Amino acid sequence: MARMAREEAADMRDGAAPGRRESILTAALGLFLERGYAATSIADVRAASGASTGSIYHFFTGKGGIAHALLTEAVAGWSAVGNAPPDASAEVAIKASVTGLVRWAAANPGQFRLMDELRSLALHDPDLAEVGTALAAGQGAAGAAYRRYVAAGHVKPLAWPVAHAVMLGPAYAWLRLPAESRKPGARHAAELLADAAWAAVRMPGRRSAR
Repeated sequence: MARMAREEAADMRDGAAPGRRESILTAALGLFLERGYAATSIADVRAASGASTGSIYHFFTGKGGIAHALLTEAVAGWSAVGNAPPDASAEVAIKASVTGLVRWAAANPGQFRLMDELRSLALHDPDLAEVGTALAAGQGAAGAAYRRYVAAGHVKPLAWPVAHAVMLGPAYAWLRLPAESRKPGARHAAELLADAAWAAVRMPGRRSAR
């Protein structure tokens, strides 16, 4: 009992250590990118981060919880670069989302690779339920916004999964290329891909804002 109490106290101190959560996330990101999410264990994260098992579970529900936290950071990074004002037009909002994805991902290739992997794994891995819920919520909000643009006559009345694919699919394809193969550079590519995204969904006859 005394030993268990000492271990619990040590876990609490470790969990409260400054930067501990960030060190766990940094270690987990490196491992997920090196080995893949499925091949990485909590024990691997513990060893790489220097954190105790108790401190890991102090911050996260498990490996899936760590993945969810990393996904949240990735989406926040994308949003910070590509966020449009609430009253932005459909064109401005769509182009901002595409350019934000390309510029953020080009500057943060590791986070993008993990986000891309988690999007696929969450479809069938119950351990990634938190990730799946977060992705579904994001898709729901984006789909609702697109339907508002449809109702206003600004974009084609496409089903949201189709609209999402034609708007962001080319950007994902470009970002999955090896860095040395990605031509032109990210800034120019972001503009071209954003223009293509808008051209793919805008209502025929509607003029560009430019």
